[in-house]
Amino acid sequence: MLRIKYEDAVKTMERKLIAHGVGAERARLVAETAASISLDGIYSHGINRFKRLILSIDSGICDPLATPSCTAAFGGFERWDGNHGIGIVNAMACTDRAITLARTHGVACVSLRNTNHWFRGGTYGWRIAEAGMIGIVFTNTKSNMVYHGTLDRVLGTTPLVIALPRSEGPVVADVSLGEYSYGKLQLADMAGKQMPKPAGYDSNDQISTDPMAVMKEARLLPLGEYKGSAINLLLDLIASSTSLGNSACDVRDISGDENAISQTFLAINSRAVNDPKEEEAIANRLLAHLLYARPAIGFPAPRYPGQNVLKTRAENTEQGIPVENSVWQAILELPDAPHSTSGSWL
Repeated sequence: MLRIKYEDAVKTMERKLIAHGVGAERARLVAETAASISLDGIYSHGINRFKRLILSIDSGICDPLATPSCTAAFGGFERWDGNHGIGIVNAMACTDRAITLARTHGVACVSLRNTNHWFRGGTYGWRIAEAGMIGIVFTNTKSNMVYHGTLDRVLGTTPLVIALPRSEGPVVADVSLGEYSYGKLQLADMAGKQMPKPAGYDSNDQISTDPMAVMKEARLLPLGEYKGSAINLLLDLIASSTSLGNSACDVRDISGDENAISQTFLAINSRAVNDPKEEEAIANRLLAHLLYARPAIGFPAPRYPGQNVLKTRAENTEQGIPVENSVWQAILELPDAPHSTSGSWL
Protein backbone atom coordinates (compact mmCIF):
# COMPACT_ATOMS: atom_id res chain seq x y z
CA MET A 1 0.00 0.00 0.00
CA LEU A 2 1.11 3.52 -0.80
CA ARG A 3 0.28 6.60 1.29
CA ILE A 4 -0.61 9.54 -0.95
CA LYS A 5 -1.29 13.04 0.30
CA TYR A 6 -4.81 14.26 -0.41
CA GLU A 7 -3.73 17.25 -2.49
CA ASP A 8 -1.32 15.13 -4.54
CA ALA A 9 -4.13 12.68 -5.32
CA VAL A 10 -6.44 15.54 -6.30
CA LYS A 11 -3.87 17.18 -8.58
CA THR A 12 -3.05 13.91 -10.35
CA MET A 13 -6.70 12.99 -11.01
CA GLU A 14 -7.55 16.58 -11.93
CA ARG A 15 -4.79 16.58 -14.56
CA LYS A 16 -5.98 13.28 -16.05
CA LEU A 17 -9.59 14.51 -16.22
CA ILE A 18 -8.64 17.74 -17.98
CA ALA A 19 -6.59 15.74 -20.47
CA HIS A 20 -9.69 13.68 -21.22
CA GLY A 21 -11.96 16.61 -21.99
CA VAL A 22 -13.30 17.62 -18.57
CA GLY A 23 -13.40 21.36 -17.84
CA ALA A 24 -11.06 22.65 -15.13
CA GLU A 25 -13.73 23.55 -12.54
CA ARG A 26 -15.59 20.29 -13.05
CA ALA A 27 -12.35 18.29 -13.01
CA ARG A 28 -11.47 19.80 -9.65
CA LEU A 29 -14.90 18.88 -8.20
CA VAL A 30 -14.66 15.28 -9.42
CA ALA A 31 -11.05 14.83 -8.29
CA GLU A 32 -11.75 16.31 -4.85
CA THR A 33 -14.81 14.10 -4.43
CA ALA A 34 -12.98 10.91 -5.42
CA ALA A 35 -10.04 11.73 -3.16
CA SER A 36 -12.32 12.71 -0.26
CA ILE A 37 -14.11 9.38 -0.43
CA SER A 38 -10.82 7.53 0.00
CA LEU A 39 -9.77 10.05 2.64
CA ASP A 40 -12.83 8.96 4.65
CA GLY A 41 -11.74 5.32 4.41
CA ILE A 42 -14.20 4.18 1.71
CA TYR A 43 -11.40 2.96 -0.52
CA SER A 44 -13.46 0.79 -2.86
CA HIS A 45 -15.55 3.74 -4.09
CA GLY A 46 -13.02 6.56 -4.24
CA ILE A 47 -9.66 6.55 -5.97
CA ASN A 48 -10.14 2.86 -6.81
CA ARG A 49 -12.98 3.80 -9.19
CA PHE A 50 -11.18 6.62 -10.96
CA LYS A 51 -9.80 4.61 -13.88
CA ARG A 52 -13.29 3.32 -14.59
CA LEU A 53 -14.54 6.89 -14.96
CA ILE A 54 -11.82 7.63 -17.51
CA LEU A 55 -12.75 4.44 -19.39
CA SER A 56 -16.38 5.59 -19.44
CA ILE A 57 -15.36 8.94 -20.90
CA ASP A 58 -13.02 7.44 -23.48
CA SER A 59 -15.59 4.88 -24.64
CA GLY A 60 -18.30 7.53 -25.11
CA ILE A 61 -20.56 6.16 -22.37
CA CYS A 62 -20.05 9.27 -20.23
CA ASP A 63 -20.18 12.77 -21.75
CA PRO A 64 -17.65 14.93 -19.85
CA LEU A 65 -19.30 18.12 -21.14
CA ALA A 66 -22.93 17.26 -20.33
CA THR A 67 -24.84 19.40 -17.85
CA PRO A 68 -27.82 18.08 -15.84
CA SER A 69 -31.12 19.80 -16.52
CA CYS A 70 -34.50 20.10 -14.80
CA THR A 71 -37.25 18.67 -17.03
CA ALA A 72 -40.30 19.05 -14.75
CA ALA A 73 -41.15 20.61 -11.39
CA PHE A 74 -44.01 20.94 -8.91
CA GLY A 75 -43.49 22.39 -5.45
CA GLY A 76 -40.80 20.40 -3.66
CA PHE A 77 -40.51 17.75 -6.38
CA GLU A 78 -38.36 18.04 -9.47
CA ARG A 79 -37.41 15.63 -12.23
CA TRP A 80 -33.94 15.99 -13.71
CA ASP A 81 -32.05 14.49 -16.65
CA GLY A 82 -28.34 13.83 -16.26
CA ASN A 83 -27.84 13.75 -20.04
CA HIS A 84 -25.31 10.93 -19.59
CA GLY A 85 -22.84 13.25 -17.86
CA ILE A 86 -20.36 12.53 -15.07
CA GLY A 87 -22.20 10.87 -12.20
CA ILE A 88 -20.52 12.92 -9.45
CA VAL A 89 -21.40 16.18 -11.20
CA ASN A 90 -25.03 15.15 -11.67
CA ALA A 91 -25.43 13.85 -8.12
CA MET A 92 -23.90 16.99 -6.60
CA ALA A 93 -26.25 19.19 -8.63
CA CYS A 94 -29.33 17.23 -7.57
CA THR A 95 -28.21 17.05 -3.94
CA ASP A 96 -27.77 20.81 -3.79
CA ARG A 97 -31.08 21.36 -5.54
CA ALA A 98 -32.87 19.15 -3.00
CA ILE A 99 -31.30 21.17 -0.17
CA THR A 100 -32.40 24.44 -1.79
CA LEU A 101 -35.96 23.20 -2.34
CA ALA A 102 -36.20 21.89 1.23
CA ARG A 103 -35.36 25.35 2.58
CA THR A 104 -38.55 26.59 0.90
CA HIS A 105 -40.85 23.57 1.03
CA GLY A 106 -39.64 21.70 4.12
CA VAL A 107 -39.40 18.40 2.24
CA ALA A 108 -37.87 18.05 -1.21
CA CYS A 109 -37.38 15.23 -3.69
CA VAL A 110 -35.26 15.37 -6.83
CA SER A 111 -35.31 12.33 -9.11
CA LEU A 112 -32.64 11.94 -11.77
CA ARG A 113 -32.41 9.81 -14.90
CA ASN A 114 -29.71 9.14 -17.51
CA THR A 115 -26.84 9.51 -15.09
CA ASN A 116 -23.70 7.51 -14.42
CA HIS A 117 -21.98 6.01 -11.39
CA TRP A 118 -21.83 8.47 -8.47
CA PHE A 119 -18.86 6.76 -6.73
CA ARG A 120 -19.95 6.74 -3.02
CA GLY A 121 -23.60 7.41 -2.25
CA GLY A 122 -22.71 8.43 1.30
CA THR A 123 -21.05 11.57 -0.07
CA TYR A 124 -24.45 13.05 -0.87
CA GLY A 125 -25.99 11.98 2.43
CA TRP A 126 -23.16 13.70 4.29
CA ARG A 127 -23.69 16.82 2.19
CA ILE A 128 -27.38 17.00 3.10
CA ALA A 129 -26.69 16.31 6.79
CA GLU A 130 -23.99 18.97 6.90
CA ALA A 131 -26.62 21.39 5.59
CA GLY A 132 -28.65 20.57 8.73
CA MET A 133 -31.19 18.29 7.07
CA ILE A 134 -32.12 14.63 7.02
CA GLY A 135 -31.03 13.02 3.77
CA ILE A 136 -32.30 9.90 2.02
CA VAL A 137 -30.67 9.10 -1.30
CA PHE A 138 -30.55 5.96 -3.41
CA THR A 139 -29.64 4.75 -6.86
CA ASN A 140 -30.42 1.75 -8.97
CA THR A 141 -27.75 -0.15 -10.88
CA LYS A 142 -27.70 -2.60 -13.72
CA SER A 143 -29.22 -5.93 -12.63
CA ASN A 144 -26.38 -7.85 -11.02
CA MET A 145 -28.23 -9.61 -8.21
CA VAL A 146 -30.79 -12.37 -7.92
CA TYR A 147 -34.18 -11.85 -6.30
CA HIS A 148 -34.41 -14.16 -3.29
CA GLY A 149 -35.20 -17.66 -4.48
CA THR A 150 -34.29 -17.08 -8.14
CA LEU A 151 -31.20 -17.87 -10.23
CA ASP A 152 -31.57 -14.96 -12.64
CA ARG A 153 -30.34 -11.37 -12.46
CA VAL A 154 -33.33 -9.24 -11.49
CA LEU A 155 -32.15 -6.56 -9.06
CA GLY A 156 -29.16 -4.26 -8.73
CA THR A 157 -27.10 -3.68 -5.61
CA THR A 158 -29.16 -0.47 -5.08
CA PRO A 159 -27.11 1.55 -2.56
CA LEU A 160 -29.26 3.31 0.06
CA VAL A 161 -28.05 6.24 2.16
CA ILE A 162 -29.84 7.66 5.22
CA ALA A 163 -28.24 10.61 7.02
CA LEU A 164 -29.11 12.51 10.20
CA PRO A 165 -27.52 15.87 11.05
CA ARG A 166 -25.75 16.16 14.39
CA SER A 167 -23.31 18.70 15.81
CA GLU A 168 -20.92 15.97 17.00
CA GLY A 169 -20.89 14.45 13.52
CA PRO A 170 -23.72 13.16 11.33
CA VAL A 171 -25.07 9.64 11.63
CA VAL A 172 -24.85 8.23 8.10
CA ALA A 173 -25.76 4.74 6.94
CA ASP A 174 -24.51 3.92 3.43
CA VAL A 175 -25.42 0.36 2.57
CA SER A 176 -25.58 -1.78 -0.52
CA LEU A 177 -28.62 -4.04 -0.58
CA GLY A 178 -26.49 -6.97 -1.67
CA GLU A 179 -24.88 -9.36 0.77
CA TYR A 180 -21.70 -7.67 -0.46
CA SER A 181 -21.12 -4.62 -2.65
CA TYR A 182 -19.09 -4.93 -5.84
CA GLY A 183 -16.44 -2.77 -4.20
CA LYS A 184 -16.04 -5.27 -1.35
CA LEU A 185 -15.81 -8.15 -3.82
CA GLN A 186 -13.17 -6.32 -5.85
CA LEU A 187 -11.07 -5.56 -2.78
CA ALA A 188 -11.22 -9.22 -1.70
CA ASP A 189 -10.26 -10.39 -5.19
CA MET A 190 -7.32 -7.97 -5.29
CA ALA A 191 -6.16 -9.38 -1.95
CA GLY A 192 -6.64 -12.99 -3.10
CA LYS A 193 -9.23 -13.69 -0.41
CA GLN A 194 -12.53 -15.55 -0.29
CA MET A 195 -15.61 -13.88 1.16
CA PRO A 196 -16.44 -14.92 4.74
CA LYS A 197 -20.04 -15.76 3.74
CA PRO A 198 -21.65 -16.90 0.48
CA ALA A 199 -21.70 -13.97 -1.94
CA GLY A 200 -23.62 -15.25 -4.96
CA TYR A 201 -23.88 -17.90 -7.64
CA ASP A 202 -21.08 -19.18 -9.86
CA SER A 203 -21.34 -20.47 -13.45
CA ASN A 204 -22.58 -23.84 -12.19
CA ASP A 205 -25.52 -22.27 -10.30
CA GLN A 206 -23.76 -23.05 -7.04
CA ILE A 207 -23.49 -20.70 -4.08
CA SER A 208 -19.91 -19.41 -3.94
CA THR A 209 -17.58 -17.40 -1.71
CA ASP A 210 -15.16 -16.74 -4.60
CA PRO A 211 -15.46 -13.00 -5.38
CA MET A 212 -14.33 -13.27 -9.01
CA ALA A 213 -16.61 -16.24 -9.75
CA VAL A 214 -19.56 -14.24 -8.44
CA MET A 215 -18.61 -11.02 -10.24
CA LYS A 216 -18.23 -12.84 -13.57
CA GLU A 217 -21.78 -14.17 -13.29
CA ALA A 218 -23.15 -10.92 -11.82
CA ARG A 219 -25.52 -12.91 -9.61
CA LEU A 220 -24.94 -11.58 -6.13
CA LEU A 221 -27.11 -12.60 -3.19
CA PRO A 222 -29.51 -9.99 -1.79
CA LEU A 223 -29.12 -8.66 1.72
CA GLY A 224 -31.82 -9.98 4.03
CA GLU A 225 -33.17 -12.64 1.66
CA TYR A 226 -36.84 -11.94 0.81
CA LYS A 227 -37.16 -8.80 2.97
CA GLY A 228 -34.08 -7.23 1.44
CA SER A 229 -35.23 -8.19 -2.05
CA ALA A 230 -38.58 -6.47 -1.47
CA ILE A 231 -37.01 -3.23 -0.22
CA ASN A 232 -34.50 -3.31 -3.08
CA LEU A 233 -37.27 -3.75 -5.66
CA LEU A 234 -39.28 -0.82 -4.28
CA LEU A 235 -36.31 1.53 -4.24
CA ASP A 236 -35.57 0.72 -7.87
CA LEU A 237 -39.23 1.19 -8.79
CA ILE A 238 -39.31 4.59 -7.05
CA ALA A 239 -36.06 5.87 -8.58
CA SER A 240 -36.91 4.75 -12.12
CA SER A 241 -40.62 5.60 -12.17
CA THR A 242 -40.36 9.06 -10.57
CA SER A 243 -37.48 10.03 -12.88
CA LEU A 244 -39.12 8.36 -15.90
CA GLY A 245 -35.78 6.66 -16.31
CA ASN A 246 -34.32 3.20 -16.57
CA SER A 247 -34.81 0.41 -14.06
CA ALA A 248 -32.24 -2.30 -13.37
CA CYS A 249 -33.59 -4.53 -16.12
CA ASP A 250 -33.36 -1.68 -18.69
CA VAL A 251 -29.63 -1.24 -18.14
CA ARG A 252 -28.88 -4.91 -17.45
CA ASP A 253 -26.79 -5.61 -20.54
CA ILE A 254 -25.44 -2.16 -21.40
CA SER A 255 -21.67 -2.53 -21.70
CA GLY A 256 -19.23 -0.76 -19.47
CA ASP A 257 -19.64 0.83 -16.08
CA GLU A 258 -22.99 1.87 -14.55
CA ASN A 259 -24.63 4.26 -16.98
CA ALA A 260 -28.08 5.57 -17.89
CA ILE A 261 -29.22 4.76 -14.35
CA SER A 262 -31.79 6.46 -12.08
CA GLN A 263 -31.35 8.13 -8.68
CA THR A 264 -33.45 9.88 -6.03
CA PHE A 265 -32.41 12.60 -3.56
CA LEU A 266 -34.62 13.49 -0.59
CA ALA A 267 -33.97 16.31 1.87
CA ILE A 268 -36.10 16.84 5.00
CA ASN A 269 -35.71 20.21 6.67
CA SER A 270 -37.18 19.31 10.06
CA ARG A 271 -35.13 21.99 11.80
CA ALA A 272 -37.18 24.64 10.06
CA VAL A 273 -39.81 23.93 12.75
CA ASN A 274 -37.93 21.91 15.39
CA ASP A 275 -35.31 23.10 17.86
CA PRO A 276 -32.05 21.39 16.73
CA LYS A 277 -31.01 20.89 20.37
CA GLU A 278 -34.20 18.96 21.11
CA GLU A 279 -33.69 16.77 18.05
CA GLU A 280 -30.10 16.06 19.00
CA ALA A 281 -30.93 15.28 22.62
CA ILE A 282 -33.32 12.56 21.47
CA ALA A 283 -30.81 11.20 18.97
CA ASN A 284 -27.96 11.27 21.48
CA ARG A 285 -29.93 9.26 24.05
CA LEU A 286 -30.46 6.44 21.59
CA LEU A 287 -26.87 6.55 20.35
CA ALA A 288 -25.59 6.37 23.92
CA HIS A 289 -27.92 3.43 24.53
CA LEU A 290 -26.34 1.70 21.54
CA LEU A 291 -22.74 2.50 22.47
CA TYR A 292 -23.18 1.14 26.00
CA ALA A 293 -24.68 -2.12 24.77
CA ARG A 294 -22.59 -5.17 25.65
CA PRO A 295 -20.90 -6.69 22.59
CA ALA A 296 -21.67 -10.32 21.86
CA ILE A 297 -18.84 -12.87 21.99
CA GLY A 298 -16.53 -12.41 19.04
CA PHE A 299 -17.80 -8.92 18.19
CA PRO A 300 -16.12 -5.54 18.73
CA ALA A 301 -17.70 -2.72 20.71
CA PRO A 302 -20.80 -1.35 18.96
CA ARG A 303 -20.60 1.81 16.87
CA TYR A 304 -23.16 3.84 14.98
CA PRO A 305 -23.04 4.33 11.20
CA GLY A 306 -20.47 6.93 10.21
CA GLN A 307 -18.91 7.08 13.69
CA ASN A 308 -15.35 6.40 12.54
CA VAL A 309 -15.38 8.58 9.44
CA LEU A 310 -14.09 11.78 11.07
CA LYS A 311 -11.32 9.85 12.86
CA THR A 312 -10.28 8.08 9.64
CA ARG A 313 -10.40 11.38 7.73
CA ALA A 314 -8.03 12.99 10.25
CA GLU A 315 -5.60 10.05 10.18
CA ASN A 316 -5.49 9.89 6.39
CA THR A 317 -5.07 13.67 6.15
CA GLU A 318 -2.00 13.44 8.36
CA GLN A 319 -0.50 10.19 7.07
CA GLY A 320 -1.73 10.12 3.50
CA ILE A 321 -4.49 8.10 1.82
CA PRO A 322 -3.79 4.34 1.59
CA VAL A 323 -3.93 3.27 -2.07
CA GLU A 324 -3.00 -0.08 -3.59
CA ASN A 325 0.19 0.35 -5.60
CA SER A 326 -1.40 -1.30 -8.67
CA VAL A 327 -4.39 1.06 -8.52
CA TRP A 328 -2.25 4.18 -8.32
CA GLN A 329 0.14 2.96 -11.00
CA ALA A 330 -2.82 2.36 -13.34
CA ILE A 331 -3.93 5.97 -12.79
CA LEU A 332 -0.45 7.34 -13.44
CA GLU A 333 -0.27 5.32 -16.65
CA LEU A 334 -3.54 6.70 -18.00
CA PRO A 335 -2.70 8.63 -21.18
CA ASP A 336 -2.72 12.39 -20.98
CA ALA A 337 -5.03 12.56 -23.98
CA PRO A 338 -8.38 10.88 -24.80
CA HIS A 339 -8.29 7.58 -26.63
CA SER A 340 -10.63 4.73 -27.50
CA THR A 341 -10.21 1.81 -25.17
CA SER A 342 -11.44 -1.70 -24.60
CA GLY A 343 -9.78 -1.94 -21.17
CA SER A 344 -11.21 -3.99 -18.34
CA TRP A 345 -13.97 -2.44 -16.25
CA LEU A 346 -12.94 -4.37 -13.13
